[in-house]
Amino acid sequence: MYEKDDILEAATQLSERIKSLDTVKEYHAVEAQIHHNKHIEQRMKDLKKTQKQSVNLQNYGKTEALKQSEGKIHDIEQNINDLPIVEEFRESQTEANDLLQMMISTMSDRLNQHQQDHDNT
Repeated sequence: MYEKDDILEAATQLSERIKSLDTVKEYHAVEAQIHHNKHIEQRMKDLKKTQKQSVNLQNYGKTEALKQSEGKIHDIEQNINDLPIVEEFRESQTEANDLLQMMISTMSDRLNQHQQDHDNT
């Protein structure tokens, strides 16, 4: 029978092995590029600032100005989303997420199968 500490140690080892997978390494590399991209950083600051303005405009009932602000938010988001590095990030994020979901599903299936086998004995 396994002890809790044994399972936690195995989980830590598995986590380290997952980090070394190419899919996960690529995700982290692209993420780092985005965090160090001055153009994206500036666009994100503009986005946050405009979003705050929209909240204020909404709170004060300035509907026409709010529409303009919402349009500006859409344009900034589109500008960010159109950057190749952002598309690459989304793709690598999806791949990494799919891998992790597959692993979780596999673990769940095996745990359930083990429980069913145990119940049948």
